[in-house]
Amino acid sequence: MLMTNTALHDWATSPETMPVRVKDPTVPTTPWTPPHDEEKARRYLSAVREWANVDWNEVFDDLDTILHGEEEISHHAAGPSGGAPLPNYNDDARAQRFLMALKLLVARALRDQAAKKHPDIAALIGQARTLRAEVVAGDAGQTIGLVRKLARLTLDLAELLEEAGIVRGLVEC
Repeated sequence: MLMTNTALHDWATSPETMPVRVKDPTVPTTPWTPPHDEEKARRYLSAVREWANVDWNEVFDDLDTILHGEEEISHHAAGPSGGAPLPNYNDDARAQRFLMALKLLVARALRDQAAKKHPDIAALIGQARTLRAEVVAGDAGQTIGLVRKLARLTLDLAELLEEAGIVRGLVEC
């Protein structure tokens, strides 16, 4: 039900004569409450602001550095042979690049429902989740093993997603 003033007025110049809807007592009116407290919302916003794109060239350079000498190496496959210095496994930036790359690859696989179509991809997604928990809970003594696992898993997932046609251009053959 609308209540209006019966006098003829221009509503643009006289807003007090605009129609007003009377509250329907059968419609509940509970105030909206946000799903998270203010601190959690601020953390989410901060994470969004700090979100950085993955520099895939750096990721693959890191893969070459970490996996150099294994049977299969990344698409760059070039680099010093023999006598090369040992890689710096304590490079937090490298580990963070692998973690971000894995996070994006997993999100892309889930978005395209690759886990349902490809059991190998589903297995790698499970490994990525497990490994991420290890990284968070890990100690400095486990750094070498974790960085190598992150590198291998990043490369394997990127290759499988490319083979499945879910991503393109990450791995040059």
